[in-house]
Amino acid sequence: MPAPDSQQRIAELTALNGLAQTLNQTLDLREALDAALGQICRLIGLHSAWIFLRGEGDTFLLAARHDLPPALSYPGPAWNAHCTCQDQCAAAQLDKPVTMVRCSRLDAAVGDKWGLTQHASVPLRSGDEVLGILNVATTQWGRIATAELQLLAAIGWLLGTAIARAQLYAHVKVRRVQEQRALLSLSQDLLVSEELEPALQRLVRVGARLLEADACAFVEADELGGRAILRAAFGWNVPPQQPWPLLLDPASPHLWYLPERASMLADAALTPLPALLATQAFHGHLGIAVDLGGAPVGTLMVNSRAPRQFLDDEAQLLGLLANQLAQTLERERLHQEALARQRLEQELDLAREIQASFLPHCCPTLPGYQISAYYRAARQVGGDFYDFIELPPPPGSVPSTPGSPPRRGETVFRAGRLVSPDPQDLSSAQRLGIVIADVTDKGVPAALFMALSRTLLRATAIDGRQPAEVLQRANRLILADSRSGLFVTCFYLTLEVASGHITYANGGHNYPLHYATATGQVQPLRARGIVLGIVPDPQFDQHELTLQPGDVVVLYTDGVTEAMNPARELFGDERLHALLHAHAQRSPHEIINAVLTAVTEFAAGQAQSDDITLVVLKRNPLV
Repeated sequence: MPAPDSQQRIAELTALNGLAQTLNQTLDLREALDAALGQICRLIGLHSAWIFLRGEGDTFLLAARHDLPPALSYPGPAWNAHCTCQDQCAAAQLDKPVTMVRCSRLDAAVGDKWGLTQHASVPLRSGDEVLGILNVATTQWGRIATAELQLLAAIGWLLGTAIARAQLYAHVKVRRVQEQRALLSLSQDLLVSEELEPALQRLVRVGARLLEADACAFVEADELGGRAILRAAFGWNVPPQQPWPLLLDPASPHLWYLPERASMLADAALTPLPALLATQAFHGHLGIAVDLGGAPVGTLMVNSRAPRQFLDDEAQLLGLLANQLAQTLERERLHQEALARQRLEQELDLAREIQASFLPHCCPTLPGYQISAYYRAARQVGGDFYDFIELPPPPGSVPSTPGSPPRRGETVFRAGRLVSPDPQDLSSAQRLGIVIADVTDKGVPAALFMALSRTLLRATAIDGRQPAEVLQRANRLILADSRSGLFVTCFYLTLEVASGHITYANGGHNYPLHYATATGQVQPLRARGIVLGIVPDPQFDQHELTLQPGDVVVLYTDGVTEAMNPARELFGDERLHALLHAHAQRSPHEIINAVLTAVTEFAAGQAQSDDITLVVLKRNPLV
């Protein structure tokens, strides 16, 4: 089955191909435009549209209309009113592929406008000449997505090509009929072509035939390399066994020295021709710049080996081919960007799985305690992490007898989803270290720095050092190994299982919350300390506390308290305090669910802007 991006591209190419067929079904331009407008509206997902054709003296005539509101019924007074988009077109201000314009006709119209106030104006061009305007109406609050804007731009090129084709037919009759058919066939072939190189070769072959020239070529401007490259050629004598594409000019990407037209190319050129071009012995020459978004990307040229002066209508025809070429290059660019995004998504998915492997697969089982954890990155990967570290007992201690039978470990949530592996049984452990940390960035840089920080913290803590010393040593190691300029906040505590005694230190992290069942109060676990990875020898305060039965400790990152609602208000510490106070009698799993529900309701649909991590430790109440 094709990937979603490929399916979307196929659907768009099919619709554009259908539009091209519609424009080719009749030689009557107005009939073709009337039929095409309905397809355009269905393709973009809007209703009302109309097309002006440009006449002499910057006059415009309504050539086609589709599903207009009653206030814009034609004929009617609204069509005699001032027109902003026509003025902008006459002043060369419609210089973008698609421009949003507030409609002066709709402003002045009387009656039901269906809420329409503005339209997307698409200049219909042939080369540098604007032949008309396509207007697709929308409401003041309507939005046209980037993909639809790109489709409108492609439609504008198709309509411009069709209009120029029709006008050209009117001028040169029978000969141009064959040219139009060839151009349409070429347009259809280019639209459905999956490979760029065969499409370019077909275009230059058709160009040489349409202009009855000996040769046609597309020379690409390699701006980065400062050179011109022969990308596609028909009728050229090229060295055999040479890798394609060929270097044409090693110093001038835009062939500035070539004239637009010449009957004797070598004589009209401002400098001696490059060796490969000189060996072709061309006399007649016609060239046109190929532009993408107003920037030249190369030159399309036709040549004859006999002296020949190309005419204006032939230059216009080459301009149509250049438009087709520009569309082909733009579609290929968009396709490559889509493929690159798809590859990046796949790589980020793999990175997410690798990062998830750094987090605990489950929460530990401790006699007399319950532990739950939750982690969800704001992007595919993030910078938060937490860890559980089994520590050696304090010096001089003896193994303690568990005060209550071990419970099954609480559920772990990773990457925002439930994971239920076998719990890590630490029923015989006497001490446990708990880490929560937040790298001050998001995305891939934070994920890489998270892996470094997590490894260094675990390696420093695993031999049982006191929390303040762990943070000091980890800070030195991070400074020694990191050159990224990132830093990490960290809170580390050790728990003596039998007594409930905890010792903790803070490296610039959010203060965890402690609910004391004896008083019913929620207090932050305050400890002074700076973030890790900034200064060489910071000092960290170390504090102690004994958890009583029923007490709860909530460790969290600022993705919780800095969640923002549409009014740009923060969730804040007070709401988290109130939630812990209200739900402290529940299990850690239920406390986490209550916090996540409250944050989600508060955000009211706003996108998550930072990673969210929660670790909840509860000492079982006395039965």
